[in-house]
Amino acid sequence: MKNKKWIWTAATTLVLALIVIVGFQLWAPSLSAQSLTEDEANKAALDKYPGDILKTTKSADEYHVEMQLETGVYHIRIDAKNGEVNSIKRGEKPEEIPKETPEKTAPKQLTQKQVETIVSSQGTVKSIDLVQENNNSYYKAVVSKNNENITLKVDSYSGDIISSTKEKPRILTETEAITIAEEHVKGTVDEVDFYEPPNQTPYYLVEVEINEDQEAVLQIDAYTREIKNVSWEDHEEDEDESDEEE
Repeated sequence: MKNKKWIWTAATTLVLALIVIVGFQLWAPSLSAQSLTEDEANKAALDKYPGDILKTTKSADEYHVEMQLETGVYHIRIDAKNGEVNSIKRGEKPEEIPKETPEKTAPKQLTQKQVETIVSSQGTVKSIDLVQENNNSYYKAVVSKNNENITLKVDSYSGDIISSTKEKPRILTETEAITIAEEHVKGTVDEVDFYEPPNQTPYYLVEVEINEDQEAVLQIDAYTREIKNVSWEDHEEDEDESDEEE
């Protein structure tokens, strides 16, 4: 009787052990089949592809992770159970937004008056002209200093003097001095003298016979062609003085 009882006890224990073993085997797979969390899916993606997570969504058995990598945006499908990457696909390249560049204000061209102010320190301004060469422009200014003409090439926008060329002005010829005198007073040229005093501007003295009683003496700058002085002389006074001397 005791043997039968022991046999039943052993058999019952064995059955219970089998039930526990079979139950554990059935329950264990169910534990391993639990889905990953979103953070775990993102970590699985970042472990394989370093970048920035843009968006993560979940379907039945997959996580869809959108990532920004160095070469673009990619769509990665992560197995929701084991964290394995099922697929990776590059998305369409987003349109690049053009960077806003500050508007550049076009440089303003200097006026002749402004250029005149700039070059006046170089001498007496005689002329200023705007010169166009191909796609460039500059001002050509001529100034006079110490009886020399200086041609300046001036940047038409910055006002910088690009080049400077000195040219000694040409001295008037005697014929040119006579022409200037005859244009100023009506008469006949009687005598022409050229003077070149030291440290002074050379000049012509042109005597013009107006009529029998009067003549004009014109002092003409040999460089600038300017009439510096005009004096009038009467012949009668000269004759009276000569008579008194006799």
